[in-house]
Amino acid sequence: MSIVPTNAPLPTSALNPANPNNMSHEIELKQSGFIPNPGAPLPVPSQNYVHAASEVPKVAPTFFADDKGNLKYFTYWIYEAQTSAGCFTADTLPVMEEAETMFTSNAEWQKWCLREYNDIYDATQGYECAKSLSALNAYKASSWDQVMVDDIEDRLDNPVAGVTPLADAVIATLPTGAFNGREVYQLLGFCTKFGVACDIMTNPAYPFAAFFTTDDINIMKAFSSQLDADFATVTALWDGSGAINSDPEAVSLFQAYMKDLPSQAFLVDFFFDAEFTKENPVTMFSRSITFWGAPVLGVTVDPDNEKDTKSGDARKKFVMDTFFEDMEKIANPGHNNKINAYYFMRVLILDVFLKILANDGMFALLSIAIVYFYMRFMLQSWFLANVGFLEIVLSIPTAWFFAEWLFQVDYFSSLNPLCLFIVAAIGADDIFVFMDAYKQSAYKGPAITRDLASRMSYVYRRAGTAMLITSATTCSAFLCTVASPIASTKSFGIFAALVILMDYILVMTMFCTAVVIYHNTFEHPSVNCCVQCACVCCCPCVPRIAAEETSTGKANAGKNDDGKQDRITEFYKGPFTNFVLNPTTRFASLFALFVWFCIAFYFMLQLEPTKKTEQFLSDDHPLQKAITILNEAFPIASDDRGAKMYFSWGVGEVDRSGVNQMFRDDFIGKPTFDDDFFLSQACQQKIYDYTQEVRVDAARKYDDYVKRDAAGMVAIVSWLDELKDWIEGGVDGVKAGEGSTLFGSQCVRNPMREGYSFPVSDADTKEALIRFAYEPSCSEDIPYPGALIMETYVEDSRATGLPGNMYGFNGEDLKSLSISLESSVLDPWSEIAETKAMEQYNFFVAEAAHIDTLMEAECGKVLMTDIDQKYIIMNNQKIFRTSAVSGAMIGCAIAFVVILVSTLNVFVAAFATLSILCVLVSVVGAVTIAGWTLGTITSILISILAGFSVDYVVHLAHAFVTTPGDKETRVRGAFADMGVSVMSGMLTSILASLPLFLCKIKFFASFGIFLCATIAFSWTYANLMFMGLLATFDVMKFSFGKGGKVEEGSGGIVKMG
Repeated sequence: MSIVPTNAPLPTSALNPANPNNMSHEIELKQSGFIPNPGAPLPVPSQNYVHAASEVPKVAPTFFADDKGNLKYFTYWIYEAQTSAGCFTADTLPVMEEAETMFTSNAEWQKWCLREYNDIYDATQGYECAKSLSALNAYKASSWDQVMVDDIEDRLDNPVAGVTPLADAVIATLPTGAFNGREVYQLLGFCTKFGVACDIMTNPAYPFAAFFTTDDINIMKAFSSQLDADFATVTALWDGSGAINSDPEAVSLFQAYMKDLPSQAFLVDFFFDAEFTKENPVTMFSRSITFWGAPVLGVTVDPDNEKDTKSGDARKKFVMDTFFEDMEKIANPGHNNKINAYYFMRVLILDVFLKILANDGMFALLSIAIVYFYMRFMLQSWFLANVGFLEIVLSIPTAWFFAEWLFQVDYFSSLNPLCLFIVAAIGADDIFVFMDAYKQSAYKGPAITRDLASRMSYVYRRAGTAMLITSATTCSAFLCTVASPIASTKSFGIFAALVILMDYILVMTMFCTAVVIYHNTFEHPSVNCCVQCACVCCCPCVPRIAAEETSTGKANAGKNDDGKQDRITEFYKGPFTNFVLNPTTRFASLFALFVWFCIAFYFMLQLEPTKKTEQFLSDDHPLQKAITILNEAFPIASDDRGAKMYFSWGVGEVDRSGVNQMFRDDFIGKPTFDDDFFLSQACQQKIYDYTQEVRVDAARKYDDYVKRDAAGMVAIVSWLDELKDWIEGGVDGVKAGEGSTLFGSQCVRNPMREGYSFPVSDADTKEALIRFAYEPSCSEDIPYPGALIMETYVEDSRATGLPGNMYGFNGEDLKSLSISLESSVLDPWSEIAETKAMEQYNFFVAEAAHIDTLMEAECGKVLMTDIDQKYIIMNNQKIFRTSAVSGAMIGCAIAFVVILVSTLNVFVAAFATLSILCVLVSVVGAVTIAGWTLGTITSILISILAGFSVDYVVHLAHAFVTTPGDKETRVRGAFADMGVSVMSGMLTSILASLPLFLCKIKFFASFGIFLCATIAFSWTYANLMFMGLLATFDVMKFSFGKGGKVEEGSGGIVKMG
């Protein structure tokens, strides 16, 4: 535990501790010439203007690229120990060496590595390949002085000689319960190493300052300085050029000591997990980075091609041809039983992802194939199965045609592919309903079977009415999503509703026509010479079956054998109906469902918002394991890329007029600027003072929110620092930034004319800012050598590609100004949990309010934002979470209304809605028991749950009210008419969902599990609870009308009155 809490930084010098001044940021070489406003007048540079745009070299030896936060140009190795001994043992280090040196020991590596030039402004001065960011550099040090290491550890563990001892009572109040060399160096390491926070021993804010004399302080500073030198001596030899240390435990212990010291931790904290301490010098996880240059030597790259595709393709080919087989071998879990290794490389990620998609696509096709073959089994006809499957498939493009061209919905949601599975299940269910009505119509008497027209009229009306009710209910449930403010959810709801509608229309037209053809041609293959034909057109002889030999003719003649239907229908009419009608078994099943409902309801209440980053892939996928380890196992290190929070002046709220992503998904609004904004002299001073105060952070206010740089300072970026350095740091012929801790001493640029000072007066501000915009930047984060100021302070989001321009210069005026703080919690890529993101958001919003209190009068109101859209994601998570259950409840309410209108019985509608609610509770309770949390995926699935769970109960409700007789007769008739259809639909959906369980993409696997659970619970509650309640209570006397008579041949239409 540290006396002074800090987030230890990791500067670029950590790559080569022996050369703390090296420039190891990747900088992608580009041609210059960027002018934000080509029509604006250009300033006239002085005669000493250095590195004009046209002078930037167009050809240079490779190779710079943007900073190491860019995943595009490195190989990440992540290690997971398989034993309690940890990652760094004599057995595991050779595996890590094998993984990392496969690149650097290759004869071609010099052509592909990231080059660190001795002078980044003069490539002819030579270079070296950047060393990997790896703990192996220490374990393979060129020399290891264990005597010095032991001496350093001994000095840290014991009191500093010559310093007045603190009283025991005072020591007891310290976090570590001691005041040895460790605590002294924790306090003074920043002072002696970086020259900052040197007043900490005399600062009254430090509670023990009064206990030390001046001599004590001088002795402790000398002690700290000596430790600086000794640490530098040891770490300077960490170059990875030696053999693996024979005592890796000693190396680990020394690094654990360093990790506990804020001024040294930046050299090692990247490599060890959160549990690695001096008391526990064992890490179960580690990581390393090997850096690649860009572009590749010998590859001509179009400077206007930002994606650098030629360079990326060449690099990818080199990796695939040279290393990929070995990388796969090392990443195989069976490669070593002491350690697992996982790799991540952006040039390969697309191939990996395509492989995952192809694999999951096969499971998706298997799901669809299961639906097809189950339809063939139930329909007993290849012809009907093919036509039915075709109408299911055609409902997708037909729905999109109407969505795109009729309703002008331009936004295609990433959820839309789910509609294929939805319509496969619901479409098959509709087909079963239609065919079961057709088959059962043969047993409805001569009034219906007197001819095909009468029979099909009955089938059309009975099945059409039942499907219309379920389709209307399902469509309405999906259309509930239109109330969501999220475009993807709206688009999905509209598209899903249209798909269901198109499926209904195609069943009632296309499939109905196919049934007529089947009746006349294929139903009795004994008289058909083409028994196995899938379609009529391919068969050379398709005779029409004689009228008396058709199923209708036989039924009308009373030739339907003994009047019995298929086994499944007879089962539902007999044993299953008896089970529900028997009071003992009925109440036992109702009681069992009630007990389960109580359990599920309890667990539903335990469902909590997710507290960690949601996974994209399944737990067992190597890529997901690597991502999970990176997200959860390691503390924040300064070499980890954080999302930048921008505080901007001169920028107004986005003009959202005319924005509707549903109809124009590429238009999200127009930026606005504050015409009154002016960077006055007073405003310059206020912003500069604020950034200096934040950088020092004497109150440690930013420890939990903002990263720290190599000097232990808060990571804040402001181009006003460079403006001040430009004005004050340079005279003609002298390097600007000489002695600066922020800017490179090798940078040469034009000074301002004599007489200027910082802050610049209001009268000179415009001229100064124009001249400054076209000066070369001296920042170490320049995008390429010779980059101008206005090009340096522009950074695209790594996650969204959105540009962040801190120097808002349009060629004539400064329209906006921004400073940035780099978050220590949020990163550009992960979708962090809402609760954690909200904590960060609240802090930075409060910081914006604090800034306004300091300088609103001088600078105007500040706007806080981020270009990685972390807070948009956070807000979407909140919307998904809060709308999940409400969306499902709205769906239930709509289902109640639709069922009430269709049955004209409030109790039937109430019992049906209760069944749907029980399904909702059961599914949510079940997934909570399974360990799910309320993340984005779960929220989306819950919000559309009602749309999946209404079909079965609506079918049975409609069949119940359209069957004449008392309640027992109605229950028996409902099961006879719809039992087999409902069961077939249930089996189709469950069987189709099973292959999705095996998908590697988390969303599809979750969808499969969710669909399976929803269908299973829907069938169970509809058949046992809903029908059990109807068998218990005489609900038909509460219908809106007298009676419930069904006229023969009416097709099941209820005649009231």
